Amino acid sequence: MATERVLLTGADSLIGSHVLNQLLFLLPSVSVRAVVGSREQARMLAQRFPQASNRLDFTVIPQQHTSVPGAYDEALSDYSQPFDTVIHTAIPEPFEQADCLSRFIHLQTVDLINFVRNVKDAAPAVRRVVIVTSFSSFARWLVDPGMEDDHLARRDSSTSATKIDTDYILVTSQSSSSLVHEALLRWLNGSPSYSSPGRQFDLVSVTSPSIYGPSLCPLENSSDLEEANRRIWNICSNDARERTSSPPYGIDFYSDVRDLALASVRATSRPQAGGKRFVVSAGRMPSGPSIATLLKSRFPELGRRIRPEASSESQDPQMDSSMDVIDNHLAASMLGMTHHQSVEETLVDTAHQILELQQRKEWKRVIQS
Repeated sequence: MATERVLLTGADSLIGSHVLNQLLFLLPSVSVRAVVGSREQARMLAQRFPQASNRLDFTVIPQQHTSVPGAYDEALSDYSQPFDTVIHTAIPEPFEQADCLSRFIHLQTVDLINFVRNVKDAAPAVRRVVIVTSFSSFARWLVDPGMEDDHLARRDSSTSATKIDTDYILVTSQSSSSLVHEALLRWLNGSPSYSSPGRQFDLVSVTSPSIYGPSLCPLENSSDLEEANRRIWNICSNDARERTSSPPYGIDFYSDVRDLALASVRATSRPQAGGKRFVVSAGRMPSGPSIATLLKSRFPELGRRIRPEASSESQDPQMDSSMDVIDNHLAASMLGMTHHQSVEETLVDTAHQILELQQRKEWKRVIQS
């Protein structure tokens, strides 16, 4: 019988679905309420985890409603067994409302404070809230502040890759992420900046520079690709828009989504993690040409798709003089994140899923013709 109750938001996302997987398989004493964007997504996840049906239930909150104050009232209500822990992966990205970086940071902070306030008011038994993010939202805004969220996955990253200072993007994105975490802590501690009459739980932030890795849910279209996985699609497709050397939005530090999910689950139970912000990273992703070479060695069929000139560009980022500003020490010492998925595992598992999607699309075109 489950003895601990967890609310997980964004369970239908790349990050959230892996967190759900880790919760159900690593913690047999835990039951989970998964917040998803539609009934169809709830059905797909239920099919994905049939063996955990007695420990998994769902609440549907459409994505456009998640920023509304009190949006999670119903999801947080569980009178039979109150929630002990909340893991929040559905982080709003206020691109359209922000006209400068400070405004973007402020809007994301307000959204998160509204969520934490919602937890405080509706679920008094909660003892820990874990916020799971990446630097990507800040990097996207810095690279192209006019880009609407709906088109982020389709933007031509090569266009701006030659115009941006990647060190600046990395440092500024990390600092922005840290500012949001510090603002949340001030609110919880009742500082004059944010009014809070008391504090019933602690807060942990788990973040990564950029995120790669296979999706747990089947891919139906390339638009289903999330985070940095779009770059692997472009390389596998020889997409002319992606000159394979450019990392997503200028950030080549990365984490496999499975490692980020594991760190997030561990953060729920480590007492000393309260109030801390953990950065999870496996290091630097190789350059695009190196990725292409690795994938061609594992998937010979890619040799017909990737142009030779796409594999002759700049050196691996590990060899350049870019600043090493990502510190894994806290995640290693407190969360035990001393080992990570190898870059080959990350790329091969992701590419395998992408190639299966491309084969299905090709067969569909053949059948239709």
